[in-house]
Amino acid sequence: MSASGLACVIAAIVLLVTDVAHLSLRAAAGDARLMATLYHVPTSRSLRVLWTLEEIGATVEVKSLGVRPRLQEPEYLAINPAGTLPALIDGDRAIYESLAICEYLAARHGSDLIVAPDEPERPEFVQWLLYGEATLQAPLSATARVRRIRNTTPEMQAGIDAVLSDARHSLSMRVKLLEQRLEGRDFLVAGRMTLADISVGYPLNNMGKPDFASLLGPRATAYRERLLARPAFQRAAAVP
Repeated sequence: MSASGLACVIAAIVLLVTDVAHLSLRAAAGDARLMATLYHVPTSRSLRVLWTLEEIGATVEVKSLGVRPRLQEPEYLAINPAGTLPALIDGDRAIYESLAICEYLAARHGSDLIVAPDEPERPEFVQWLLYGEATLQAPLSATARVRRIRNTTPEMQAGIDAVLSDARHSLSMRVKLLEQRLEGRDFLVAGRMTLADISVGYPLNNMGKPDFASLLGPRATAYRERLLARPAFQRAAAVP
């Protein structure tokens, strides 16, 4: 083979290897447009999902059910028999837990919002990922449910007031963990923004009223302000 012919073969191999590398990178990064549908209501846990999508630069079809969703109607119950939000439909796959949806989308996109199993702070990541829902959001959800009760008798109101007082006390104790964790940290784990911050950021956003916000210490207050000032959160919160 002549020198010029050999050069052409080498150039072709280089181009082939380069193309394969580019394909691999695209596959690892995921598609910016994910062919999935998210059922959403403003202020619901679907906000976590929208926030995650904004952080990773991906989009899905969003079906907003309005400020007064009809979650018990047959059409929506056919999608999610529990009648809860959010719901993500991706082909034949249906996912109903907000943090499971966030993890699914971030993993599919190859995002470092997930702390990988081989990273040192993986156990802490899992703990704070669950803390946001199981520990911090739980008393807030109880408060929201009880406050929706109308036409109460004095006896019922006394019971409601007791539940609200207990929920507030519980929340005041639970946020101490967060205040302690944030000493010397901008984010909860791994020195970067992760799904743990999105998990915790959702109930922190719900603590905007003065009677709840006053429970936060100075580090948690500053952390809340940083999270809610992120452009990704602002865009997600603006989705109707």
